[in-house]
Amino acid sequence: MEQHDTSEQPERRRQILEAALKVFSTKGFHKATNKDIAEAAGGISPGLIYWYFKDKQDLLMSLIQQRMSIIQLAEHPEQLMELPPREALAKIGGVYLSMMRAPGNAAFIRVVIGEVLRFPQIGELFYKRAISRVAGVISQYLQRQIELGRLRPHDPMIAARSFIGMFVVHIVARELLRQPEALATSDDQLIATSVDIFLQGMEIEPGG
Repeated sequence: MEQHDTSEQPERRRQILEAALKVFSTKGFHKATNKDIAEAAGGISPGLIYWYFKDKQDLLMSLIQQRMSIIQLAEHPEQLMELPPREALAKIGGVYLSMMRAPGNAAFIRVVIGEVLRFPQIGELFYKRAISRVAGVISQYLQRQIELGRLRPHDPMIAARSFIGMFVVHIVARELLRQPEALATSDDQLIATSVDIFLQGMEIEPGG
Protein backbone atom coordinates (compact mmCIF):
# COMPACT_ATOMS: atom_id res chain seq x y z
CA MET A 1 0.00 0.00 0.00
CA GLU A 2 1.29 3.47 -0.84
CA GLN A 3 2.54 5.65 1.99
CA HIS A 4 0.96 9.11 2.33
CA ASP A 5 2.96 11.98 3.77
CA THR A 6 0.36 14.15 5.49
CA SER A 7 2.40 17.26 4.72
CA GLU A 8 1.93 16.57 1.01
CA GLN A 9 -1.80 15.83 1.12
CA PRO A 10 -3.12 19.36 0.32
CA GLU A 11 -0.82 19.64 -2.70
CA ARG A 12 -1.65 16.12 -3.88
CA ARG A 13 -5.37 16.84 -3.53
CA ARG A 14 -4.99 20.02 -5.56
CA GLN A 15 -3.01 18.12 -8.18
CA ILE A 16 -5.78 15.53 -8.54
CA LEU A 17 -8.46 18.23 -8.79
CA GLU A 18 -6.56 20.06 -11.54
CA ALA A 19 -6.05 16.80 -13.40
CA ALA A 20 -9.76 15.98 -13.08
CA LEU A 21 -10.69 19.39 -14.50
CA LYS A 22 -8.41 18.80 -17.48
CA VAL A 23 -9.81 15.32 -18.16
CA PHE A 24 -13.44 16.31 -17.59
CA SER A 25 -12.95 19.23 -20.01
CA THR A 26 -11.75 16.96 -22.81
CA LYS A 27 -13.63 13.69 -22.22
CA GLY A 28 -16.66 14.75 -20.22
CA PHE A 29 -17.53 13.61 -16.73
CA HIS A 30 -19.05 10.21 -17.52
CA LYS A 31 -16.42 9.13 -20.04
CA ALA A 32 -13.50 10.12 -17.83
CA THR A 33 -11.89 7.31 -15.82
CA ASN A 34 -9.74 7.27 -12.71
CA LYS A 35 -6.93 5.98 -14.90
CA ASP A 36 -7.25 9.06 -17.15
CA ILE A 37 -7.19 11.36 -14.13
CA ALA A 38 -4.25 9.52 -12.56
CA GLU A 39 -2.22 9.86 -15.76
CA ALA A 40 -3.04 13.57 -16.02
CA ALA A 41 -1.97 13.97 -12.38
CA GLY A 42 1.54 12.86 -13.22
CA GLY A 43 1.15 9.12 -13.41
CA ILE A 44 -0.02 8.44 -9.86
CA SER A 45 -1.79 5.21 -8.97
CA PRO A 46 -5.52 5.34 -9.86
CA GLY A 47 -6.25 3.87 -6.44
CA LEU A 48 -4.63 6.87 -4.76
CA ILE A 49 -7.54 9.02 -5.92
CA TYR A 50 -9.81 7.12 -3.50
CA TRP A 51 -7.57 8.20 -0.64
CA TYR A 52 -8.73 11.77 -1.22
CA PHE A 53 -12.16 11.38 -2.85
CA LYS A 54 -14.98 8.90 -2.23
CA ASP A 55 -15.83 8.52 -5.92
CA LYS A 56 -15.89 10.45 -9.19
CA GLN A 57 -19.01 12.33 -8.19
CA ASP A 58 -17.29 13.47 -5.00
CA LEU A 59 -14.42 14.65 -7.19
CA LEU A 60 -16.79 16.74 -9.33
CA MET A 61 -18.49 18.24 -6.27
CA SER A 62 -15.08 19.07 -4.77
CA LEU A 63 -14.21 20.85 -8.02
CA ILE A 64 -17.43 22.86 -7.74
CA GLN A 65 -16.55 23.76 -4.15
CA GLN A 66 -13.03 24.75 -5.13
CA ARG A 67 -13.92 26.69 -8.26
CA MET A 68 -17.08 28.45 -7.12
CA SER A 69 -15.74 30.99 -4.66
CA ILE A 70 -19.23 32.50 -4.42
CA ILE A 71 -20.16 29.49 -2.25
CA GLN A 72 -18.02 31.11 0.45
CA LEU A 73 -20.68 33.82 0.72
CA ALA A 74 -23.21 31.11 1.46
CA GLU A 75 -20.95 29.73 4.17
CA HIS A 76 -20.53 33.14 5.83
CA PRO A 77 -23.80 35.04 5.20
CA GLU A 78 -23.32 37.27 8.23
CA GLN A 79 -20.91 39.45 6.24
CA LEU A 80 -23.79 40.51 3.98
CA MET A 81 -26.86 40.86 6.17
CA GLU A 82 -26.40 44.39 7.49
CA LEU A 83 -24.92 45.94 4.33
CA PRO A 84 -27.16 48.32 2.33
CA PRO A 85 -28.61 46.78 -0.85
CA ARG A 86 -26.35 48.45 -3.40
CA GLU A 87 -23.21 47.49 -1.52
CA ALA A 88 -24.26 43.91 -0.81
CA LEU A 89 -25.54 43.17 -4.31
CA ALA A 90 -22.46 44.73 -5.91
CA LYS A 91 -20.34 42.52 -3.66
CA ILE A 92 -22.24 39.40 -4.74
CA GLY A 93 -21.96 40.34 -8.40
CA GLY A 94 -18.26 41.10 -8.03
CA VAL A 95 -17.49 37.75 -6.41
CA TYR A 96 -19.45 35.92 -9.09
CA LEU A 97 -17.73 37.63 -12.01
CA SER A 98 -14.26 37.35 -10.44
CA MET A 99 -14.89 33.65 -9.98
CA MET A 100 -15.75 33.28 -13.66
CA ARG A 101 -12.55 35.04 -14.73
CA ALA A 102 -10.30 32.76 -12.67
CA PRO A 103 -7.96 30.59 -14.80
CA GLY A 104 -9.63 27.36 -15.87
CA ASN A 105 -13.11 28.33 -14.76
CA ALA A 106 -14.46 28.90 -18.29
CA ALA A 107 -13.54 25.29 -19.10
CA PHE A 108 -15.10 24.15 -15.86
CA ILE A 109 -18.38 25.93 -16.61
CA ARG A 110 -18.50 24.22 -20.01
CA VAL A 111 -18.02 20.86 -18.28
CA VAL A 112 -20.81 21.50 -15.79
CA ILE A 113 -23.27 22.81 -18.39
CA GLY A 114 -22.53 19.89 -20.71
CA GLU A 115 -23.06 17.33 -17.97
CA VAL A 116 -26.21 18.99 -16.66
CA LEU A 117 -27.79 18.87 -20.12
CA ARG A 118 -26.99 15.19 -20.61
CA PHE A 119 -27.38 13.89 -17.07
CA PRO A 120 -30.15 15.53 -14.99
CA GLN A 121 -28.86 13.92 -11.77
CA ILE A 122 -25.68 15.97 -12.06
CA GLY A 123 -27.83 19.09 -12.44
CA GLU A 124 -29.80 18.19 -9.32
CA LEU A 125 -26.61 17.70 -7.33
CA PHE A 126 -25.09 20.93 -8.65
CA TYR A 127 -28.26 22.81 -7.77
CA LYS A 128 -28.36 21.45 -4.21
CA ARG A 129 -24.65 21.95 -3.49
CA ALA A 130 -24.18 25.34 -5.16
CA ILE A 131 -27.03 27.26 -6.79
CA SER A 132 -29.69 26.71 -4.11
CA ARG A 133 -27.26 27.62 -1.32
CA VAL A 134 -26.27 30.90 -2.96
CA ALA A 135 -29.85 31.74 -3.91
CA GLY A 136 -30.91 30.92 -0.36
CA VAL A 137 -28.45 33.39 1.15
CA ILE A 138 -29.47 36.14 -1.29
CA SER A 139 -33.10 35.41 -0.45
CA GLN A 140 -32.35 35.67 3.29
CA TYR A 141 -30.53 38.94 2.68
CA LEU A 142 -33.45 40.41 0.70
CA GLN A 143 -35.90 39.32 3.40
CA ARG A 144 -33.71 41.05 5.99
CA GLN A 145 -33.76 44.25 3.91
CA ILE A 146 -37.57 44.08 3.73
CA GLU A 147 -37.66 43.81 7.54
CA LEU A 148 -35.32 46.82 7.85
CA GLY A 149 -37.58 48.85 5.56
CA ARG A 150 -34.94 49.26 2.86
CA LEU A 151 -36.85 47.29 0.21
CA ARG A 152 -40.55 46.98 -0.43
CA PRO A 153 -42.19 43.59 0.22
CA HIS A 154 -41.65 41.04 -2.54
CA ASP A 155 -40.94 37.32 -2.98
CA PRO A 156 -37.24 37.17 -2.02
CA MET A 157 -36.53 33.77 -3.60
CA ILE A 158 -37.90 34.79 -6.99
CA ALA A 159 -35.93 38.02 -6.72
CA ALA A 160 -32.75 36.12 -5.75
CA ARG A 161 -33.01 33.83 -8.76
CA SER A 162 -33.68 36.82 -11.01
CA PHE A 163 -30.59 38.62 -9.73
CA ILE A 164 -28.36 35.59 -10.29
CA GLY A 165 -29.88 35.14 -13.73
CA MET A 166 -28.76 38.58 -14.84
CA PHE A 167 -25.15 37.48 -14.44
CA VAL A 168 -25.63 33.94 -15.73
CA VAL A 169 -26.98 35.23 -19.05
CA HIS A 170 -23.96 37.49 -19.44
CA ILE A 171 -21.51 34.68 -18.63
CA VAL A 172 -23.15 32.38 -21.18
CA ALA A 173 -22.99 35.15 -23.80
CA ARG A 174 -19.35 35.89 -22.98
CA GLU A 175 -17.80 32.51 -22.22
CA LEU A 176 -19.85 30.11 -24.33
CA LEU A 177 -21.19 32.21 -27.22
CA ARG A 178 -18.27 34.69 -27.28
CA GLN A 179 -20.72 37.48 -28.16
CA PRO A 180 -18.78 40.69 -29.00
CA GLU A 181 -20.99 42.95 -26.89
CA ALA A 182 -20.60 40.69 -23.86
CA LEU A 183 -16.84 40.44 -24.35
CA ALA A 184 -16.62 44.24 -24.51
CA THR A 185 -18.62 44.82 -21.31
CA SER A 186 -16.48 45.39 -18.22
CA ASP A 187 -17.35 43.70 -14.93
CA ASP A 188 -17.81 47.09 -13.24
CA GLN A 189 -20.24 48.21 -15.94
CA LEU A 190 -22.22 44.98 -15.74
CA ILE A 191 -22.44 45.09 -11.94
CA ALA A 192 -23.53 48.74 -11.83
CA THR A 193 -26.17 48.27 -14.53
CA SER A 194 -27.52 45.02 -13.10
CA VAL A 195 -27.81 46.42 -9.58
CA ASP A 196 -29.54 49.55 -10.89
CA ILE A 197 -32.07 47.54 -12.92
CA PHE A 198 -32.69 45.15 -10.04
CA LEU A 199 -33.19 47.79 -7.35
CA GLN A 200 -35.18 50.40 -9.22
CA GLY A 201 -38.31 48.31 -8.87
CA MET A 202 -37.84 47.64 -5.15
CA GLU A 203 -36.14 50.57 -3.45
CA ILE A 204 -38.25 52.69 -1.12
CA GLU A 205 -37.86 56.34 -2.00
CA PRO A 206 -36.67 58.58 0.86
CA GLY A 207 -39.68 59.92 2.68
CA GLY A 208 -41.93 57.47 0.85
